[in-house]
Amino acid sequence: MDRISRLLYVYWPVLLFAATAVTGWLYDPALIDSAFPFSWDSSRLVASLSSAVFWTFFVLSVAGIMIARRTWQTQSGFSATDKMATLWFLLNATWFHTGCDIMSGLFQVMPNLTEAYAALNDVHKMPMHHPDRVVLDTIYWFELLVEAPLALLVAVLYLRQAKIRPIFEAFLNGLYIAGTVAYYMPNIILGHSPHILMSNLDRAIASVWIWVSIGLTIRSIRQLKKGQDLDLPGR
Repeated sequence: MDRISRLLYVYWPVLLFAATAVTGWLYDPALIDSAFPFSWDSSRLVASLSSAVFWTFFVLSVAGIMIARRTWQTQSGFSATDKMATLWFLLNATWFHTGCDIMSGLFQVMPNLTEAYAALNDVHKMPMHHPDRVVLDTIYWFELLVEAPLALLVAVLYLRQAKIRPIFEAFLNGLYIAGTVAYYMPNIILGHSPHILMSNLDRAIASVWIWVSIGLTIRSIRQLKKGQDLDLPGR
């Protein structure tokens, strides 16, 4: 694996993190009826940069990335996949679950991305916990209370190189697969796409949570089958 390929392999979660912010800046709600609802308006960038909500989760994400990189520099034994997975779970905890889904989909306080979420799934136009969106909100609460804390835990276990990590990782990956299916499958079954381009682009990106989860779970199982001793309490 050459240097550029290795960097892309390790840091693609960071690129996805950046891409979501840029998408929010480019999405134009006034063009929702057009096939390509994107334009440049500096006011959307200003809205993000003047938002405490945006800065909170942006800073947490960047700080996490810096901590991870410092750990890799001071400790040995991290493979490229270890590094990629650390960033993946870390950014799930600090951005994708929280800054995106919770703040943009559930509480709807994230500038720009809140409007984009309404284009991805039109139930977001209804009040929180409305009977027609309560299933989606239940998934959001599950992300906040279960998946985000577990994602942060798994990232920490990666940085600590804890031998028990594959068990927690495989469990969380199972939740990711189930949650992704529960979130997207109803509209897919009903053939409902609020915006053809936005909805299907969103579904394509969301499939990453399935494929990455499958790949990392297979890796976890292989690691456990190698007979690694687990650092369980009392052992």
